[in-house]
Amino acid sequence: MSEEKLSGKELATLEKEAARKLELGDKKWFLIAGGVLFLLSLFLPHIRGVMGYQVLTRTDVAADAGITLAEYVFYYLGMIGVVIFSLGTVISKRTWVAWVAWIFSCVTVVFAVFAIWMRQTTTSTQVNFVNIGMMVAIIGAIAAVWGLSNTILARSDAQADIAQRRSENKDLDHIASAQRALLEQQQHSPENNPLLVDDRRARVARRRQREAEQDS
Repeated sequence: MSEEKLSGKELATLEKEAARKLELGDKKWFLIAGGVLFLLSLFLPHIRGVMGYQVLTRTDVAADAGITLAEYVFYYLGMIGVVIFSLGTVISKRTWVAWVAWIFSCVTVVFAVFAIWMRQTTTSTQVNFVNIGMMVAIIGAIAAVWGLSNTILARSDAQADIAQRRSENKDLDHIASAQRALLEQQQHSPENNPLLVDDRRARVARRRQREAEQDS
């Protein structure tokens, strides 16, 4: 079936199918970099004497070091969003996978702030600053959020092309047809468009009437 013969309904179906798949382009490198950096952070010190993977797996070393709840949650969320689902987006190119990755990655960045704040204010340990491991993990999370945001919040070329063809297609459903008819009517008959009606005389008359009522 040629593109010229597609009906409005068929084009709408194609647009929905296109929305389910992502065109990552160069943005995939942000997702890959984010996942790799987060995995690398697990083998770097989170704080002095505690590695990232020891926090993730809740070892006795991490517990004895006074790791806070926010720090644990940061690594859990990061593994889900920045590593599993972000890299899963690169492989599957599915929109729903990208949305899950985006949500978890955004919350990961939020918990990074909580984790740093709780680390600096904790009294259970003398180590008040996170080390290079968490800094690398935060950079990875930010890279993933940036790449995902610029992918799922933008319309792909395929979606834009189908939307343009739908707007030019005369075979529309009744709702789209009514919307087009109303738009054409307003464009050709400005006096019927409430946004273009010149009601200055009526407003002046109402103002004079209010002034007369106030004077009386």
